[in-house]
Amino acid sequence: MKRAPSQLTLREMFSDTERLTSELIEHLELGFIPTNDKLISLVRRVPDGIEKRRVEDISIRNQVAELLKSEDFAQELFEKLDAYLAAIDQSVNRVINSE
Repeated sequence: MKRAPSQLTLREMFSDTERLTSELIEHLELGFIPTNDKLISLVRRVPDGIEKRRVEDISIRNQVAELLKSEDFAQELFEKLDAYLAAIDQSVNRVINSE
């Protein structure tokens, strides 16, 4: 069973925070942003003179569902990261106040 961030050493908290930050960056760059771009291209208005394509409602729904799933994962990472940062803040404050 994984320990809560507040039960870790400061070094472990920083290591986990670094790992979570890298995971979040990777997810945003390789998952969320490309998924968002796909949705934008599906719903973008096509200028006059350019051949229009028919986009089915199901295609848009599927892309939105994928984007929402990606956003949920990003939110989970943000929440974990926030918990670690709060634990780091508390730990550092304890060290500062005990001196």
